[in-house]
Amino acid sequence: MEKESKLNLILTSFLSLFLGITLVVATEELLISINYVLVCIFLIVGVIQIISFFINQKYKDGNYTSLLIGTILIWLSLFIYIYYKMLIIILPILLSLYSVVMGVVLLIKYYNLKSILKIKYKRYLLLSLASFIISILLITKPKWTVYRYFQITGIYIIILSLITFLELFTNKNNNKVDLLDK
Repeated sequence: MEKESKLNLILTSFLSLFLGITLVVATEELLISINYVLVCIFLIVGVIQIISFFINQKYKDGNYTSLLIGTILIWLSLFIYIYYKMLIIILPILLSLYSVVMGVVLLIKYYNLKSILKIKYKRYLLLSLASFIISILLITKPKWTVYRYFQITGIYIIILSLITFLELFTNKNNNKVDLLDK
């Protein structure tokens, strides 16, 4: 079980690193392509959810979750397709919300590790503060372009994924030392 969670963490970190690099080098053509990919993904998953609802006859059990999720995903795909420019305006707000959530998560991780292991993990505190600063900048500087937002967020995501890789390899080396001590 631990091996699977480490593999998932490695894959998530790798994909986060790829996302961060993509956001740093994003161009308008790339963003338009990503928009169409998102539209297709949401539409396909929405249709599959609705078909699954009727094929599995989930309405007999009173379970309408698949129908609701499918309808919302189809609506979301249409919204993204039609209002792409508005989505770019709203995106800094969503990225700001993401930064606040990540800041809180990192702050909680800092305090948990500090109190449980009696070790100070100042990198989590610094990343948490950076998240809050990025969030404030994303809300208060509307004159910046969306590409600047993507670059800031991309750099932040790259740093987070590199720290996750660092922790994985540090824990792996610590486990080897523990095995040698026994």
